[in-house]
Amino acid sequence: MIDVLCIIGHPSRVGGADTELDHQIYCWQAMGVEVHICPTGPLDDNLKAMQMEKRGCVYHQANDWPSLDGMHCISFCNGQFLKHIELIKRYARSTTFVNCMSWNFDKEVEAQSKGLIDFHLYQTQHSFEKVSPKLKGLGAYRPLYFVPYFHAEDFPYIDNRLQDKFRFGRISRDDGDKFNYRQLWIYESMTSPVAKEGLILGWGPKVEKKIGRCPESYISILPPGSISQRAFYAQCEAIIMSTDTFENLPRVGFEAMASGSILIVDNRGGWKLEVEDGVTGWLCNDEREFVYKASRCAFELEERNQMRLAALNKLQKKWGLQPAMDSWAYVFEQWETLRRNN
Repeated sequence: MIDVLCIIGHPSRVGGADTELDHQIYCWQAMGVEVHICPTGPLDDNLKAMQMEKRGCVYHQANDWPSLDGMHCISFCNGQFLKHIELIKRYARSTTFVNCMSWNFDKEVEAQSKGLIDFHLYQTQHSFEKVSPKLKGLGAYRPLYFVPYFHAEDFPYIDNRLQDKFRFGRISRDDGDKFNYRQLWIYESMTSPVAKEGLILGWGPKVEKKIGRCPESYISILPPGSISQRAFYAQCEAIIMSTDTFENLPRVGFEAMASGSILIVDNRGGWKLEVEDGVTGWLCNDEREFVYKASRCAFELEERNQMRLAALNKLQKKWGLQPAMDSWAYVFEQWETLRRNN
């Protein structure tokens, strides 16, 4: 075990790696680790609103690398960490980069070639397989896996939604790759015993350019961040998402599982780890399968109820506090072992 670690960057609640980092802090603190934060730039209003000092975190001045002296330093997909890695390495007890993507950062490869990153962390085997080839031949490459903790308390479980309509949705940033060009066709083609009502959170110019039109009137579209994630899931009985991306381990999946929203998603990448087809949600190989499984979801209320409970149980068992603490304990042990041996 270790006593203290320092984050290079800052957690947030606006999605992506920063949100994952936010959840890991709960885990580290539950393990008795003192968490320091060294931001890589000025804090905007969203970051200030996190009030991490009230959660017991210790702040450093932005880019104050000498203040890292003797600390294990970790960064979640932060480009500024990679930009300043030479100075950070000069003071840090160890350096760890968490790549939450399925591709390499150029400076990640460069830093590895110079021996500046002690450990690379991954959540999934498929992510490791995609990013490791460019790294493993460059010096001492030390890949480790961790089980990400999902703080489900932020997403209350709801199993008593109104049933007068079949309410569905999808959530992402305004990124054309996050949308399959047939997404609206799926919504329009699926059937329901009651009226359909959709909500797309994350619609913007890039998405509209790819799709080529706006949805029908029964589907509301909102730009990213228009409503809270909690409010979004409270409204959506099912999350029906078809994308053109290869997802690592989607946080949307965890959020939906915690909230009791049924996942109907692509049969690839991290979705396959979160969704057991026909048990905790639905996996789809093409748009026609999306239409069939979304329609089945709309008609089968009892099946939905069984699925949402099974999904919540899986989330608690696989990505709850204890499995995450066990995996982080091993990571911390490796950090200290490297330090002692050097």
